[in-house]
Amino acid sequence: MQEHREQIQHRAEPTRRSSIRSIAIASSLTVAINAIIPYTHHYMHTISLVEGMMPMGVLMPFLLLVFVVNPILKAFGKGIQLEPWELVVVFTVSYVSSHINEMLGRVLATYAVMHYMATPENLWAEYAYGLVQPWMAVEDAGDRLAWFYEGLPKTETVPWHIWLRPTFWWLSFLGAIGVGCVAFGTIIRRQWVEQERLNFPFATVAEELAETAGPRGFPQYMREPLFWVGFAIPAFIVLWYIGGYFNPGWPSIFIGIENRSIRLGRYVPALHGRINFLIMAFAYFTDLQVLLSIWVFWVITWIQIGVTNRIGVVEGVGDFGGAMQQALGGFIVFCVWGLWSARDHLKEVFRQAFSKEKTLDDSNELMSYRTAVFLFLGAFGYMLLWMTKGGMNPLIAFFVVLFWFVFYIGFAKVIAMTGLVFAESPGLGIKILSIAPPDSLGPGTIAVRQVLGSCYQNGKCFAMPGGALAARMGEPLGKRGRTLGGTIVATFLLSLVAAAVSTIWLGYQDGAFNFGSYMFRVAAPRYYDGIVSSIRDIGKETHYGTRMAFTVWGALVVGVMTFCQYRFTWWPIHPIGCTLVPFHSTRTAILSVFLTWVAKVIILRVGGISLYRRGIPLVIGCVVGYTFALMISMVVDLIWFPGQGHNLFWGD
Repeated sequence: MQEHREQIQHRAEPTRRSSIRSIAIASSLTVAINAIIPYTHHYMHTISLVEGMMPMGVLMPFLLLVFVVNPILKAFGKGIQLEPWELVVVFTVSYVSSHINEMLGRVLATYAVMHYMATPENLWAEYAYGLVQPWMAVEDAGDRLAWFYEGLPKTETVPWHIWLRPTFWWLSFLGAIGVGCVAFGTIIRRQWVEQERLNFPFATVAEELAETAGPRGFPQYMREPLFWVGFAIPAFIVLWYIGGYFNPGWPSIFIGIENRSIRLGRYVPALHGRINFLIMAFAYFTDLQVLLSIWVFWVITWIQIGVTNRIGVVEGVGDFGGAMQQALGGFIVFCVWGLWSARDHLKEVFRQAFSKEKTLDDSNELMSYRTAVFLFLGAFGYMLLWMTKGGMNPLIAFFVVLFWFVFYIGFAKVIAMTGLVFAESPGLGIKILSIAPPDSLGPGTIAVRQVLGSCYQNGKCFAMPGGALAARMGEPLGKRGRTLGGTIVATFLLSLVAAAVSTIWLGYQDGAFNFGSYMFRVAAPRYYDGIVSSIRDIGKETHYGTRMAFTVWGALVVGVMTFCQYRFTWWPIHPIGCTLVPFHSTRTAILSVFLTWVAKVIILRVGGISLYRRGIPLVIGCVVGYTFALMISMVVDLIWFPGQGHNLFWGD
């Protein structure tokens, strides 16, 4: 496995060609995609370009470069096509910025809605107006704000000035998060890649795809028959399914597209019979112990939920019998243990940042360790100041920012280990406040906590998984890694602005309420309803002990399993599954994970590592075939079903 990984990375090593072209392509493509996504997401309602940990907004343009643009460049002359390392640069830059619209969309909807939807009945004016700082929300601008939701009259122009202040402050906050993520990804890379040797399935697949040694500029793996088998299966199913767009009576093949649920009783969650080719393809590069952990823990959790629901100990902990609180407790232990394991490396990096002595070679990193440390500390400090100025208690704000990054880092490690295309973090920074003692939060802290809930982003931890992956993919580039690091940061900030401008402009053109978007119609108002209900419920906290008991139990389970994993070489199950399985994104992926685990066990036992390597073209073909078929679906929606498209790529 390690030898194969080194062969892949060798292909990504740069030649003497200038990096200007790859940087220009990566930056312009990433900014353009982030500007286009609001249109495809809110207006076209077609294939989602933002869902998942490996969004189609990254895969689609990347594969177009590999399979369309590169062969065309090759046809025009030898040596002008994009080389593997240039394709890696494009993929890396776009991946770090791939979740901007998902985060920003809900944030923008939240800071826009306060004055527009306030009514005497919802009590926002009484409870929220005095607590949410004026710079955190669009001002009460009457019709100029209403036009954003209802559409701009033909005789009017977009009133950009009412958006400048809140958009600046929120973008600065999100920008600080993104810069901090890239900086810490640089700091932790050596520990995860060289010491712990995490798999990084996303990086492995990207490096496999970025191959140009075949004839006429096409990848060499296209000559493998197994590639075309893998390509044909998902492509045929999706293309066949497209026929149903035009004829409701068209016989459909739902495998690989739709979800089929089976209910075995009212006390247990539904079992999801969904197969996703992309999940299975990336899971092929995941460690067997990790795959086993995911599906085994889901079985255990499913039984636990049924038992706790049946005996009636679930009041106050939700429908999943305390499993959510249990996952949070386990995730805290997972994150803290991961940082503790890296303590020697982190200590050395921070010592080098604050002294002239250089004991670690950082020449191949995205940025020097000194730059990374100071950028991370600067981002940390800015977020702390932002929350404090917003009204949060300074001490509480410190712990929120601390756990914001602790949870982000932990989830980035989860993705680096699992390669799950759809996953959700059990913990976010503000979620640490769920274990705060009853009535310990003041009204100002509650208000900031609620509006920061808009940074939920389906629990995907924004740019941290991307920052870690960028550091991993940048190292083989050698000295060009510095250029890649600067490009990533600059492109990320530009993409934030492009996404915000595009969303605001589209709102005024079509009316945000006409988007039919959950984030504008449902999610954003809930945060202000949360301010009202949380303040009115001060002194009425119930079931705190029950919630904490499940949280502590989850921490103990993961703690004991972590000890066993490090203490006993025969221990078969990784504790990571305990932190993931209660959430919708993982539950709908369980069948795909299980089938991949079974297939990989059989492959390794029958043919060993050589048969495993021979199967790689098959899964690469699945990725390519599935993605190109979804691109065709988008084109069909654009031509024949504008505004009423079909999203076949979902799972968040």
